[in-house]
Amino acid sequence: MPTPFPADWQALLLHEPFAAMSAEQLAQLASHARRQHFPRGSSLASPQAGPANQLFIVVDGQVLAEDIYSGQPFAMLGQGDMFPLGALLAQRPVTNHYRADSDCMVLQLPREAFVALCAQSPAFQLFCTQRLANLLSRARQLHPSALGGQGLSLHTPLSAVIQRPPVTCRPETALRPLLQQMQSEGVGSVVITSPEQRLLGLFTLRDLLSAHLAGRGDDTAVKELMRQPVCILPPSALASEAMLALVQSGERHVMVCEGSTLVGIVSEHDLYRLSRLDMKEMLQRLGRCDSTAALSGVAATFRRQVLALFKQGMDADASTRLLSLFNDQLLARLCQLHLAEAGLEDAEICWLHFGSSGRQENTLTSDQDSGLVFRCSTPLRQQQLAQQLPAIAQRICSALSACGIPLCRNGVMAGNPSHCLSLDDWCDTFISQLMQSADSAGHIGLYLDIRPAWGQQLLGLELASALRQRASDPSVLQALSRTARSYQPPLGWSGRLQTDQDDKLDLKAALDLFVDGARILALQAGSAASRTGERFAAAADLPGLKHSDCQSFADSARFLQDLRLRHQLACQEQGAGLDSLIDPQQLGTLDARILKETLRQARKLQAWLGQHLP
Repeated sequence: MPTPFPADWQALLLHEPFAAMSAEQLAQLASHARRQHFPRGSSLASPQAGPANQLFIVVDGQVLAEDIYSGQPFAMLGQGDMFPLGALLAQRPVTNHYRADSDCMVLQLPREAFVALCAQSPAFQLFCTQRLANLLSRARQLHPSALGGQGLSLHTPLSAVIQRPPVTCRPETALRPLLQQMQSEGVGSVVITSPEQRLLGLFTLRDLLSAHLAGRGDDTAVKELMRQPVCILPPSALASEAMLALVQSGERHVMVCEGSTLVGIVSEHDLYRLSRLDMKEMLQRLGRCDSTAALSGVAATFRRQVLALFKQGMDADASTRLLSLFNDQLLARLCQLHLAEAGLEDAEICWLHFGSSGRQENTLTSDQDSGLVFRCSTPLRQQQLAQQLPAIAQRICSALSACGIPLCRNGVMAGNPSHCLSLDDWCDTFISQLMQSADSAGHIGLYLDIRPAWGQQLLGLELASALRQRASDPSVLQALSRTARSYQPPLGWSGRLQTDQDDKLDLKAALDLFVDGARILALQAGSAASRTGERFAAAADLPGLKHSDCQSFADSARFLQDLRLRHQLACQEQGAGLDSLIDPQQLGTLDARILKETLRQARKLQAWLGQHLP
């Protein structure tokens, strides 16, 4: 489509947000922007110039951004980059010095025209105010995963998955007319609502069976038979979120509600029609296995299905949670097989997950980070368990390894006697030594991701609370902060992605910075949240942080995890070993730009840690 841009402006259309703007919006930009040439070394913007009054858009050449206090360069801006967005939006002077690093040509847009363009173009406004979120949204639009030829995918919002208006009835409806309504509509479930369409309950054929066995008559009102739905999501929730909710809950229907008002209903059939995979059936098969060999086969099939879902559009967050859910179920089955005949009825026992398993963020390369805590009534029995349980836990760890979850290279496993302890020994000995060791800051975080996975949950939660309490000490937080700040984001001041001697960039190392930062922020905020995104959300009210900052940090972590899973999927398809090392040269233009932005967010997170937890 022809645009009003002159020929030498056309290159901007390869960049965001210009690629997402309409012809009319581009025409408005062209009518108000003024082209200006700056020779090398000339100043474009500085704090001394007063409040920012125009937007600069780089068309050709490079602009260097320098810190006004140290004079050190920290960013090189090139074609498609815009500045100073923050100063323009806040009507304040710039906080950096911008000068031409080469002969360059830029577009200058007066502030009044900038504000008007933001009002007219949602894509432009979103990019200027939420740059990272906008880039991620654009990436999803450019890489859809359509299924079944219907244009639907696991990235599809539930509002588009709903097949028909929900079949509803009032709570006073009697059983017989309700069944007649279900037969005539050809449905297996009815939603009970108020006259205002407020969700009150759900009645399915399973509830009919329960009513029949209980001897309920045909005149029984459905309000006496209905049950409360477990899975309730908003219309904006993605199909992948609904699938995960059904798998976790064991339910068959998701109520789609705007607030308390029913919008529609999505069944597991609707979702499996999208994915073409039945995840619930796989979990049921797991419960029927009675040997490690059988469990290993189911585990391999399940992981292939999760990869297929990811390839079809399920996001990294849902994929890692689904992998973690399966690993939990696998562990539970192994504990049933190995502990059932061990004569442990007189003891409280809880299997613990640490690290990525504790955060429910497992990938294909996640190894076993686990422990076991127990409590019993007498010292003699406690001594017996300390000798008995590690051997049983070792067999479980070996079985998990045979099912595709590697053993921990550092020995952080329940089968290791040092990680199979009574609650007293965990609290009085292990935690004290961990917190007092000068070189243990890099390991503390692993244990702070503790999550009870099987057994007496309250016992595990008691230990988790003790760990968080000790880690909230300012000296521990500062040690954790120093460890997080020791990572150097691989982004040069020129804006180039930096690699190792093999031309690789380590995605796991970059992701670990956000994982570590989220953990520290959650501790500072007094939150018990375990997942990285939830931890950032819990920290949004900390001094010096805005909700948009925490959202950008969470978006950065999700993108790195998504890119990491995509890389691991490619490795598997090529028959190569699984790792997290990518060649940045192989990234598409948009992915490379988002990766650079996430690394800038990493520096921003480190700057907050350095200021508040030096």
